[in-house]
Amino acid sequence: MEKQQDLSLLKARSYRSVLTAGFRLYTENFRRLFKASWQMALLYALACGGLGTLAAIRIPELTMVLLQQLTAYQGIFIEPLLQYGASLLALIGLSLLALATLALASATILAKLKEHRETGAITTPPHWLTASPKLMGRTLKGVFLTLLVVLLPTLLIGALMAAIAMTQPALLHGRLITVMAISIVYTLIIAAFALPLLHVLMKYIMEAPCGYWRTLSQHYGSGLRHWGMMFLVFFVSILVIELASLVVMMPAHILNLANQTAHTGLLLGDPLGMPSYMTPLTFFTFTLCCFIEFYISQLALVHNYYVYGSIEAQEEEKVKR
Repeated sequence: MEKQQDLSLLKARSYRSVLTAGFRLYTENFRRLFKASWQMALLYALACGGLGTLAAIRIPELTMVLLQQLTAYQGIFIEPLLQYGASLLALIGLSLLALATLALASATILAKLKEHRETGAITTPPHWLTASPKLMGRTLKGVFLTLLVVLLPTLLIGALMAAIAMTQPALLHGRLITVMAISIVYTLIIAAFALPLLHVLMKYIMEAPCGYWRTLSQHYGSGLRHWGMMFLVFFVSILVIELASLVVMMPAHILNLANQTAHTGLLLGDPLGMPSYMTPLTFFTFTLCCFIEFYISQLALVHNYYVYGSIEAQEEEKVKR
C-alpha cells in the first residue's frame, strides 16, 4: 500500500521526486506496458525504417544534384526537383506517417497511464489493443495541434525572412552570422514558450470532454507557472534518453553514413561499391533500432504524466487556500 501511495499521480512533487516516480512506474510495469503497445510500436518502427532507408539513399543524391544545378545553371533547378519530386513527397509522407504512428503507439501507453490515474495500478492487458479508438484519436489530434501551435510562429518568421530575401536582398547580404544568431535565439524562445504545452497536451488527453483550444486557453498558464520544474524534469529526462538512444541508434547511424558516402560518390562518378543486400539491411536495422528507441523515449512520456499530476495537485492546493 505504501508503495502504491508513493507512485500515486495527484501528489505535489519536486522535480527529483517526479523523475524517481516516473522511472519506478515505468520499470516496474514495463512488461505490462510492452504487451499493451508492441504492435503499434512495431508499426511506428516500420514507418521509421522506411523513412530512414529512403532518406539515406535519396537525400545525398538530391543535395548533390541541386548543388550542381545551382552552380551550372545559376539557380535554375526545376529539373532535379521534378526528377526527385516523388522522393520528396515520399519523404514528407513517411515523416507524417512516422509522427502519426508515434502518437498512436504512445496512446497505448497513455491508456495504461490513464488506468493508473483512475485505479492507482496498471494491470496486464487481456488483449493487445487496449487503447480505445477515442483515446488514440484524441492523442493524434492533440499532438498535431500542439505541433501547429509551435510551428506557426516559426513558419511566419520563415516566410518573412524569405520575403525580405526576395524583395530586399541587400539587407541580408553579408550578414549570415547575424541571421544565424537571431535564428538560434528565436528557436530558444519558441522552445521555452512551447514547454508548458506538454502539460496542456497531457491534460487534454487525460481529461476528456474539453476541447484542445479550451484546454490551451485555460491551462497554459498553469504550465507556465511551473516552468522551472518542467524544465528540470525534461532536461534530465531528455539527457538520459538521448544518451541511451545514441548507443541504440548507432548501427543505424553507421549504415546511414555508409549509404550517404556511397551515393554521393556515385554522383561524382565512382562505383557504388555496396552489396545488393545493403538496402534491406538498412531497412531492417532502422526498424529494429527505432523499435527499441521507442521504448526508451516513452520514459519522457511517463515523466510528463507525473509532471501533470504534480501541477494538478499544486494548483488544487492553491485553490483551497
